[in-house]
Amino acid sequence: MIKFICDDNLGKLAKWLRTLGNDTLFFDPIEDGELVSKTLKEDRVLLSRDTQLSRFNLKLGEKLLLIESEKPLEQLKQVVRHFELKTAKEQIFSRCLICNQLLENIEKEKIKDRLYSYVYQTQDNFKRCPQCDRLFWSATHVEKMIKMLSECGII
Repeated sequence: MIKFICDDNLGKLAKWLRTLGNDTLFFDPIEDGELVSKTLKEDRVLLSRDTQLSRFNLKLGEKLLLIESEKPLEQLKQVVRHFELKTAKEQIFSRCLICNQLLENIEKEKIKDRLYSYVYQTQDNFKRCPQCDRLFWSATHVEKMIKMLSECGII
């Protein structure tokens, strides 16, 4: 699986890639040299809108993809098409959208005191980020995101 790193102009793209289950780093701010160094050290592909990064082409080669659009879903389409990414259903929403960690299932009884009563009553499946401790569950926003991804031809 391809691992990505997004420059500091592509925070929304990073979240969409994580939504699809892709290992995607994002730092804001980060200097170009550090970004290139992390890309090479961690064997990632650098996604950027910054044409100035093309000066690192000798080092990066095919590890750099310049993103054309300003619109996050168009950016995502470009990445999916360019790398011919395929997303398995079980990959979607498997990563923390904030810190990129793989999510873990957690029993709702263990987090009852952290949930709104409506959420506790209406939801049964929860995931927790082991790094930042955020909680995730499938609600209407998930349905809307999947619909958007489907309408764009991404999934």
